[in-house]
Formats: sequence, C-alpha cells, structure tokens
Amino acid sequence: MNDHDAGSASLWALSLAMVLWVGVAGVVLAGVAVIARHRAATAADMAALAAASVIARSELAGGSGGSTACAVASATAVANRAVVTSCQVSDQVVDVTASVKVPALGVLTELGLGSVSARARAGPG
Repeated sequence: MNDHDAGSASLWALSLAMVLWVGVAGVVLAGVAVIARHRAATAADMAALAAASVIARSELAGGSGGSTACAVASATAVANRAVVTSCQVSDQVVDVTASVKVPALGVLTELGLGSVSARARAGPG
C-alpha cells in the first residue's frame, strides 16, 4: 500500500454519501412541491365551483352575485389551506387562481419559488 493513498477510501465514501444525500433531498423537495401543486389545484377547483354556484343561485333570484362569488371563493380556498390570488367573474364564468405556500421551499422564497399556484374556471355547462 502506498502512503499517498492512505485515507482515500474515506474521502470517496464521504463524497458518495454527499451525492446520495443531495439526490434524496432533491427527490423529497420535488415530492413536496408536487403535493402542494395538487393541493393548490384542488383549492382552485373547489373555489371556482363554489363561486359558480353562488352566481347560478343569484341568477335564478334575478341578481348579480359577482361580488359575493369571489368572497365565497376566497373562503373556500382558505378552508383548503390556500389563498385566492386572483378571482374574475365574466358573465357566469368564474376564473380563480389559488396559491399554496411550501414551507420546505422557504429558502427559495427570495427567488419566487416559495409557493405554487393553480388556476380553475367554472361556469354553466
């Protein structure tokens, strides 16, 4: 055994452990982001459907439910642990964008990557 090679296996093992750790951390963060994206999509869908329901009921009553529809959409999104970032009503169609913060990506918030959002539309058939 050469004296110049003493301890090199430890460096190789440490390097391999670091590469594996970074790879696993990346997969876990990607999984967290995907789950948050699904949560945002569900919140946006539910919020848009709730708002469209308010508009449909107000149309039957002869009124305009656009102002209350976005309030109902926001409350529905909050119930799904999300925040409505955009709500627009055009005729009887509601367009809602919901956002979910991802605490695991908090380090990346400065780059605009700390939350995910999804958009949904709902209206008459």
